[in-house]
Amino acid sequence: MENKNKFFDILKLVGVGVVSGIINGFFGAGGGLLLVPLISFVQKDNSKKAHATTLVCVMFMCIASSVIYFLKKQIDYKLVLVCGIGSLIGSLVGTKLLKNLKNNIIDLVFSGVLILAGVCMIIF
Repeated sequence: MENKNKFFDILKLVGVGVVSGIINGFFGAGGGLLLVPLISFVQKDNSKKAHATTLVCVMFMCIASSVIYFLKKQIDYKLVLVCGIGSLIGSLVGTKLLKNLKNNIIDLVFSGVLILAGVCMIIF
């Protein structure tokens, strides 16, 4: 019985990955926003582990999408350079914060960012 449950958990996670990958490819990002809560729910992991796991999954999504956008010549390399520097700095700061914050604070901040992103998309 336990092997059957593990099989279905793996199947659920593959499905989560497929949906997140589609969203990431379609919007250029955003698949990770789904992965964090879904990985937390399916695996019953704490927020830190779900966020860290999501980042590695997003890396694969971004590599796949980036190759396609590169082949279609849809990349603004000047923008990549400018935003890339800021993204690198922000990622280092964010990783330190994730390590030092409690799970409930991480969940609260993540929820706030999702709400803010939704409001910004409606307004702008």
